[in-house]
Amino acid sequence: MTQKNDPAAAAPENPAQPPAPIPEEEIARLAEEAAHWKELALRAHADMENLRKRTQADVEAAHKYAAGAVARELLPVVDSLENARAHARTALADGASDKAFLDNLLQGVEMTHRQFLDALKKQGVEQESALGKIFDPHKHKVIQEIEDKTKPAGTIVQELQKGYAIGGDRVLREALVVVSK
Repeated sequence: MTQKNDPAAAAPENPAQPPAPIPEEEIARLAEEAAHWKELALRAHADMENLRKRTQADVEAAHKYAAGAVARELLPVVDSLENARAHARTALADGASDKAFLDNLLQGVEMTHRQFLDALKKQGVEQESALGKIFDPHKHKVIQEIEDKTKPAGTIVQELQKGYAIGGDRVLREALVVVSK
């Protein structure tokens, strides 16, 4: 009696005998099924290639036009500056040199400054005031230290250049400051 795990028991009685022929209907069915799966694989590959190309085009367009939203917000500021420049040239050509002219010019510059800061704010960029705060090396760059016994050491006593952040937490530019020692 042979055991089930015996390799000799699994071998055919006559190893020279060819396997039974596969019916033509079975060959045709298998060929049709293989063609179906091949077509699905080719379609999936084409879909992935098209998706890759579309994604690459979208990324390129996003990079190309990324500044568009910021520029659109800044265009009214440019208009205001051009108007102020034209007004100043006209007033100077007419011989203006009085205090009223300077007051109007200053008022226009201040309005344009506010307009510019508003445009930046709409883009998530905010000016950060450092005056009176404790020095933070991530937000401030010390230009000078001065003796000031009225303030604790490391307190910002003068701001030479404003700092800016985007998204509330990412520093675009450190403030240039003078601190007490």
